[in-house]
Amino acid sequence: MSEEALFDTNDMTSSKRYLHTPSEFARKKLIYVQETGKLKSIKPHVSSRSNLESYLFFTVVSGYGRVTYENKQYEIKAGDCAFIDCRKMYEHCCGEDSQWELKWVHMDGALLADYYGIFLEKNGGSPVFKASDVKKYGSLIDEIMSNQNEKDITSEYICHSILTSLVTAILVDTINEGNKKLNPDILNNIRECVNDRFKEEDLLESVCREYDMDEITINRQFKDKYGIDLCDYILNRRFTCAKELLRFSVKPVKEIVAESGIMNADLFRHLFIENEGMTAEEYRKKWAPVSYTH
Repeated sequence: MSEEALFDTNDMTSSKRYLHTPSEFARKKLIYVQETGKLKSIKPHVSSRSNLESYLFFTVVSGYGRVTYENKQYEIKAGDCAFIDCRKMYEHCCGEDSQWELKWVHMDGALLADYYGIFLEKNGGSPVFKASDVKKYGSLIDEIMSNQNEKDITSEYICHSILTSLVTAILVDTINEGNKKLNPDILNNIRECVNDRFKEEDLLESVCREYDMDEITINRQFKDKYGIDLCDYILNRRFTCAKELLRFSVKPVKEIVAESGIMNADLFRHLFIENEGMTAEEYRKKWAPVSYTH
């Protein structure tokens, strides 16, 4: 169920908010709305909470203020957004001479803890980020609010979809902002180098020498851009090559271990059990388009 109300909080703010009680299915399977709305401050005020089973997202439509999270303070202004784990202590307040306007949604549900972990990692631990398109976030919250008058499972599916789009936009913005600090040409060259030479022994060490980067830095920057560190990317390319050779050649497994660049029979066996749930020989029988002999 949902409820729409216009609140005046001790003459400090006026806010239009919708409260929602999710269904059992939504609680278990969806990202769901707990509360959403918009607020305009009348006087300077502080909102402080903790130990809420919720994640709060808000965008600053106008004005400026401050967010405190994990004992750190962050200045925030129009065009900025905040994404907060409300299980931790947090507070936000408008500036002394600012009548700021916010749009917000409290949400919870499936996978949000994982998404939030990615967000914090990519955003350097800060809950505040600059929106690439603040109107997009405002429009998504408007859509969420417009669906709160309905009290059926359909509206929960729709809001799950909108909230998924909202969280995706948050992650894309923070990842893209982080990528601006990297050198995309160098990282692209490294990736193409690995695509051409992934079978080479000691390739990671060679790439580090050629690009004058240490292993920790090159792995971190590669993961920040492509979502996988360089060491794992090399192994992924070798494993994909091994699967191709099993499917489209009749070469013995022992030769494929070497030709794919994996080189180690125990690692080769582990990769197939871990990723495919079967041995290399079983993988070949399932996927090979032609018959073969041992």
